[in-house]
Amino acid sequence: MADVAWRFEVDSDELVTLSVVPEIPKNTVLALETLIIPFGLSRQSASTYLREWRRMAREYGAEYVLGTPGASSERLNGQRVKIGDMYGQFDDCIIGNEFFEKFLEELIEYLAGVPES
Repeated sequence: MADVAWRFEVDSDELVTLSVVPEIPKNTVLALETLIIPFGLSRQSASTYLREWRRMAREYGAEYVLGTPGASSERLNGQRVKIGDMYGQFDDCIIGNEFFEKFLEELIEYLAGVPES
């Protein structure tokens, strides 16, 4: 899954959504969408989140949580991340850290071309 090319869109509510990617389970797509909702169209918010994620890895190693108001991401070890549900919107899922960071990098790149409201 690490080689997925994400396809982002902005919906009518000005939220970033993911186009259906056949190789990614729908629950995982929903989990990632829920996690990034608070970023809105802000590239800065997404960049700050990824920067903090990486900083915490350097400072604390594994087993830490970095959440948003919609979901949490927990580094289980150097290789795996659990996206945790906070409000019954999706089932918790486990993805690779490389997959997770690539997702955030591509989101940041996408948001660079989207004007903030």
